[in-house]
Amino acid sequence: MKLRISHLIDDIACAGLHPETARARVSSYAQNRLICFAAGTNTSPNIYRPEDSAVAIILSALQDCGVADLDLQRDVCLEIYLRIGRCLAGLTDGESWSLVVDVYRGTLGRFINAHLVRYGEAASPAMHPAFTPRGAIVVVLDEMLSPVVRRLNPPKGAN
Repeated sequence: MKLRISHLIDDIACAGLHPETARARVSSYAQNRLICFAAGTNTSPNIYRPEDSAVAIILSALQDCGVADLDLQRDVCLEIYLRIGRCLAGLTDGESWSLVVDVYRGTLGRFINAHLVRYGEAASPAMHPAFTPRGAIVVVLDEMLSPVVRRLNPPKGAN
């Protein structure tokens, strides 16, 4: 399924974000290579997949939580892209999913542990004692990813 930037903007705006803010965020995610896309030509737009829209929605939710750190966003994106297909399939089946981001500090610097977690799964493995926890963010994905889930699984009789 091929999506245009307007689809991603609409998906993010479903959460109540102004469309111009959604457009600015999607453009920033693409410029910073946080979301993947197939580059268009001079006369055709970039092409996105539903998974890219889901990643953009999750990044927008992190920004709503005050997370603007590009390194943290990159680490989170790596994890999201690894499991987003399983997450979307699970949401289709009625499962509940969350993004859990744990931030630790140690002698070697900051360590970010991000996981897409199905309800009932362990959120993250135990950390080495040399790392001290600094904080955690939990983003519940069920409702916010519903535009993508609906696009992937349209109701019977929908065109």
